[in-house]
Parts: sequence; structure tokens; C-alpha cells
Amino acid sequence: MATGISLPYGKQHISFNVPDENLVGVLWPSAIEACSNPHQEIERALDHPLGTRRVEQIVSAGEKVLILVDDYTRATPVPLILPHLLERLRSRQVRDEDITLLVSTGTHRPCSESELREKLGEELYGRYRTEQHDCTDQSSQVFLGLTSRGTPVWVNHLLLESDRIFGIGHIDPSDYAGYAGGWKLIVPGVAALETIDSNHALAVLSFRHYGSVDLPCRQDINEAGGMVRVDQFINVVLCQDGQIGRVFAGAPAEIHSAGVKLAKQVYEVECPGLVDIAVVSAYPYDVDYYQAIRAVEYADVMVRPGGSILVVAPCPDGIGSEAFYRLLAAPDRHPDDFLRNIASRNGKVTYNVLGYFLTLIRAEKQVYGYMPGITGPELEAIGIHPVDSLQSGVDAILQSHGTKARLAVLPVGSATIPRLVNTH
Repeated sequence: MATGISLPYGKQHISFNVPDENLVGVLWPSAIEACSNPHQEIERALDHPLGTRRVEQIVSAGEKVLILVDDYTRATPVPLILPHLLERLRSRQVRDEDITLLVSTGTHRPCSESELREKLGEELYGRYRTEQHDCTDQSSQVFLGLTSRGTPVWVNHLLLESDRIFGIGHIDPSDYAGYAGGWKLIVPGVAALETIDSNHALAVLSFRHYGSVDLPCRQDINEAGGMVRVDQFINVVLCQDGQIGRVFAGAPAEIHSAGVKLAKQVYEVECPGLVDIAVVSAYPYDVDYYQAIRAVEYADVMVRPGGSILVVAPCPDGIGSEAFYRLLAAPDRHPDDFLRNIASRNGKVTYNVLGYFLTLIRAEKQVYGYMPGITGPELEAIGIHPVDSLQSGVDAILQSHGTKARLAVLPVGSATIPRLVNTH
């Protein structure tokens, strides 16, 4: 007998079958109950903020208000949350023309018009001044100082030109920073490339320590973000189906601490020992391989040395950038090559950190890919074995490992951290 499994795949689903004798488990994030009324949940959080006053106790008429929102790669339901924040600003006679929305893009490309329309919602799109952060535009950055780890903190000038700063984001696993949310709206969200590179150089210490909030990269983010006077952030933890599970409003550090406690219950799942094969959907971060890599990292945790990882992602934006492709495709790369690049700032640090991680993983395991947005030769050039279809790939990998192969599935692979149990 075989079990049919359906994986999230972009905005669709894709299915395959696995023999029952090989299937160890399908490791979904843990289910939490969605809010029966998300608007009431948002209002509850805004009425009872953690570590700050309520919005209407903070702002005054005539003040310039900046609202940070995350970008097209994130599932934060901004169209649900933003109207509640705006209504409270209006109750204090803050004018529309005094409100600016700033998209925290980090190092990502800008949102397209359609992506921005979807991110903000039809009712709000075009109503307010909206800017997208550009980490490469040094003329738009202001220097705030150095962190204790030596990161030079440059941030978007709008942060210093605003009287009040609010932000909307969500909390889920981050390969570099343990968990997203909190101060990540500032760094990397609206920081200069120099700042992001310096901070992300610390991420080499995050390898296989996923889910920890004590990582040097996260501690540096918190310190850098704390140099900015923020009035209130709103973070959400989402259910498996993308609905709101819980909303946290207040001081960035406090809402992140509270939100991570819930997020760990959702996103960290038990895996019954090491497996031979992991089939992992890169959803929800599957727009390109640069985003999808975290699915490889999380799957790596539960695959034995000599095992195989099959990554499933549509990757409509391909690998992510030509520079990233050239870095990964360079022949005979050794992990130390990437570390030297990071130390000398030779190329984008984030690219080299990911190259370092991938090289370590591929030294122990075979990585396969069903990624129609990337050509077979391109996949081969970056060390991934392409498969023609999901089912044929699963069948071939199972055959290569023998009849007793243990296979596990991560359907939400970019946001699920396996925790091994029964390893003895």
C-alpha cells in the first residue's frame, strides 16, 4: 500500500505517493486554533500592548507617522491589521498625508505593483505615501553607531524624520536569527547593505542551531534595532492555513519574547529519529532558491549522513540573482572559500553564508530538486540533482536507498524545524 501526500506548492498543491513501509511521518507544523474573529484579536492586542502605551495614548495630531510593513516574501496579513492601526491614528486626528508606509525589504528586490497591492490590500493601496527600502542606496541611510559586535548601524532616513514609528510583521522560524519578528523589521528590514552584511556574517554560527533566540546574529539584530526609537510593533503568529492564531502588540523585545513561546509550539515538530530521505516543500518561501534554501537547512537536521534531500519549490523567480548563481556555480568550492569571502566582504555576505551552509550539507548528503523555475543545467551547476517530476524523483531516490529506506516529509519546510526524538 502507498500513502498519497499533498504538498503546498506556491499558491497551489502538488501530490505524490510513498510506500507505507518507507514512510516515517509527515511533519506538519502543530495545529493551533485560529481566531474565530481576527478583528477582535487585533483589537485585544492593541488594547493591551506589552511594554508600551496604547497607540491612541502615544500619537498626537500633526505628528509624522511611519509604519513599517514586511514585503512580498512574507505572509503577514497586513490588509487585516493595518486598518485597525490607522483607525486609532485617525482617532487622534493624524492626517493621511502625515502617514508614510515603508516596506522593509532588507536585501530583497522591491515589490512589484501587483505584489504591493496584495500586501497592502485594495482599499489601502495608493491612499498613503508608500516607499520601499533600498539597502544599496547609501544616500538614503543615516548612521546611528556601532553594536558591541562591531556592526555599523545605518538605517533608512525616514526613521529619523518621523515623530512616531510603528511596524507590522510576523513570527516564524529564521535560519539566521532563530525566529523572525521583533527587531528584524529594522535589521535587516530597513538597514543599509553594510549593516546587513556585518550582521549576517555572524550567521555562520547559526548552522544547525535553528530555533535558538540566543544566536549571535539575533542578539546583534536586537542591539542594532534598539538604537531606533520605535513606539510599537505588531507581530502575529499564523496557523497552518495562514489564518491568525495570536496577535502581539507592544515593545519589539517583549512581543518577540511572548510570540516566540507560541511559535516554538507551532513550528518545532518531533521527528522519530534520523531518516534516509527527506522530501521537503520550500513553502511558504518558495519564490526562488535563495528563499527556499532554509528548507534544505531544516531538512538537513533530520537526514542521516549519506542520506538524500528532495527540495520541492516552483521558484518562479529562478535562483534569485545572477550573482548568487555565479557564487554557487563556481567549481570546486570549499567551505573555507566562503568564510574567506565573508571575512574580506568579497561578494554579498548573505550569499556566502548560504553557500557555506550548502557546501557543508552537500559534503554529507545528496540534494535533489524539483524546481521548474530553474533549468536542469542550472541546478546541476549549483550542485543539485534535477528530477523530471516529483513522483519520479521520489521513486528514484527510494530505489537508490533500498527497500528499508526511511522517508519523512516536511510539507511546510521553510517554516518547520525538526526536533529528533528516539535517537538511541
